[in-house]
Amino acid sequence: MSLKERISAQLKRRKATRRAGLTIAAALLRHEALLAQQRLDGLRNEAIARNPLLAHGAKVFSQNDEDGLIEEICRRIGLRAPGSFLELGVGDGAENNTLNLLVQGWRGVWLGGVPLASERLSDRLRFRRFWIDRDNVAAAIREELAALGVDQPDVASLDLDGNDWHLAQAMLQASLRPALFVVEYNASFRPETHWVMPYDAKHEWDGSAYFGASLAAFQSLFDAHGYRLVACNVTGANAFFVRREFDAAFADIAQDWRTLYMPPNYLPYTGGGHPHGPRFITAMLAGG
Repeated sequence: MSLKERISAQLKRRKATRRAGLTIAAALLRHEALLAQQRLDGLRNEAIARNPLLAHGAKVFSQNDEDGLIEEICRRIGLRAPGSFLELGVGDGAENNTLNLLVQGWRGVWLGGVPLASERLSDRLRFRRFWIDRDNVAAAIREELAALGVDQPDVASLDLDGNDWHLAQAMLQASLRPALFVVEYNASFRPETHWVMPYDAKHEWDGSAYFGASLAAFQSLFDAHGYRLVACNVTGANAFFVRREFDAAFADIAQDWRTLYMPPNYLPYTGGGHPHGPRFITAMLAGG
């Protein structure tokens, strides 16, 4: 065998080895995703036995199953398009808790510190990019809602990975009272523990469990303002509070909020179809 032939054969063997390695890596990723999905399905089935609302959990544009829960809660309390929403901490606009409502014809306000992937999504949406703190949050919300001709949002969602409890308190004290208020809670704490991260106007999340507040802390805050906890989503990330006037719509949900607590199951929540990119979202809203 000539030198050229030996080199060619060696290159072919390397390519075959590399292809085999990539195939094995892809198979392992698929296996890990399947195991994660099976674990989530098991957790979901167990949780539904305690809270039938979780049977409606579904991912459209939310990170986990929040979209389906929001839809079902809105259905129960009679909220439908064209309703209004408010969300603090929306990322680049491609994955959050209210994009699904915007697609369905709602109007609303997004506040966040990250530029949107698409600058102009819809005439029904107001976006303000700024650093949110407890001293400016209420005024900014009022200004943006007024620009849409909205006094009270029907749905509010808050996820800023830090001062969330303090911002929720500032919003409630400013008489912002959405029918449904979704907040990210720190599920690292059991429901018996009352903990709130000390306020820090310059806080930036470092990826650790140091953020936000425990479910008990949010429960105390919202209960004092006439709200009731009706669900925690299956991954233990978000808590869903509704105004007490809607109690009758949740007669099948336990009044003891501790039974609704979900531990931190921060597993990848898979959704069907291809990823939603900025071009898809922009085109979809333009056609709606």
